[in-house]
Amino acid sequence: MLNNFRYHLYTDFIFGDDAEKHVGEELTKLNVKKVMIIYGGQSVKKIGLYDDVISQLNKEGISYVELGGVQANPRLSLIRKGVELAKKEKVELIIAMGGGSVIDTSKAVGMGYYYDGDVWDLSANPGKRKGMLPVAVILTYPAAGSESSKGCVVTNDDSVPYVKASISGSPFERPILAFENPKLTFSLNERLTACGVADMYVHIWERYFSPISFGSMDYLCEALMKALIEFGPKVLAEPDNYEYRGEIMWIGTMAHNDTCGNGRPQDWSTHGLGHELSALYDTTHGASLTIMGPAWMKYVYKDNLARFARYARNVYDIKESDDEKAALAGIEATKDFFHKLGLPTSLEEAKLPTDQLAHMAAQAARIKGGKMGIMKSLKEEDNLAIYNIAIKG
Repeated sequence: MLNNFRYHLYTDFIFGDDAEKHVGEELTKLNVKKVMIIYGGQSVKKIGLYDDVISQLNKEGISYVELGGVQANPRLSLIRKGVELAKKEKVELIIAMGGGSVIDTSKAVGMGYYYDGDVWDLSANPGKRKGMLPVAVILTYPAAGSESSKGCVVTNDDSVPYVKASISGSPFERPILAFENPKLTFSLNERLTACGVADMYVHIWERYFSPISFGSMDYLCEALMKALIEFGPKVLAEPDNYEYRGEIMWIGTMAHNDTCGNGRPQDWSTHGLGHELSALYDTTHGASLTIMGPAWMKYVYKDNLARFARYARNVYDIKESDDEKAALAGIEATKDFFHKLGLPTSLEEAKLPTDQLAHMAAQAARIKGGKMGIMKSLKEEDNLAIYNIAIKG
């Protein structure tokens, strides 16, 4: 039975060619006088985005401070510096220029701004949040969908080994503005583009693989996955194609703001398992999902045969009347799609060590309170079995 839900998207989207040219005027409408700009490396400067935004802020009389150096799998140490700087400078809004790591860093800084303790506390105690500074996103890497999602994911680089965990947010802790210009993604290399497509794909399936069927939501999920199967390889072949970049950019947004996830429990096991690869080996998030996703499928499909058979038939057009054969064919088709993106589907392909599987299994369980998953409730021993499947894929 469909669950009750309340859905408040909150984010105002400005999408299309030159979307980022409206940053200054939109902040002026909000009466913002001081901002913090958060970004990663030099890419935003190389493509001219940084100078463009600074020019707009100067024109509108908006002062700013900045925090650069955000890494993939965003680090707690930099977030703490950001919180300290934001409080010291009394900023009113954060501009996130980049992709998921930059946006998640911005959200965490925004949450830490109103919290008196260490922002890492909020990963275990999200109820202690007291709000979030408004965040405006200029998206340069469509992947995580963080431009309109709730919460963020943070890597604690104080711990040995690193620990990666999420900080849940409320509907009012989504970014307030999202500027999305597909042209800003033209410079993304093939690997990053592929990992972004994979991240979107798994964001959708974390919502699709649910014990509750919701007809319109199911069809929407299937359509979005089919769209990624079509446009993912196309955008890799033609990286400067505005239409293909636009398709991917908007799918990434829909994949993770619960447009296709309301009204039913969501699984999130693949992400929980994949996070441990990123925590230990700094594996790119999208690649961690293509490694762990098929292994998870192989472990749980028999408990949810009808769902996996539907996935195979409706997403990959598999013509097989036997549910188990269809489900297995769907898993292989998924691996084939990930391979077309140039991404690994096993630990061996990714050339990752296999001597820490027990640690990862225990850590994944601990972070999720002992178990995770909706399609099949996974405990530590289940996690270990999935990691073992992932060795060869």
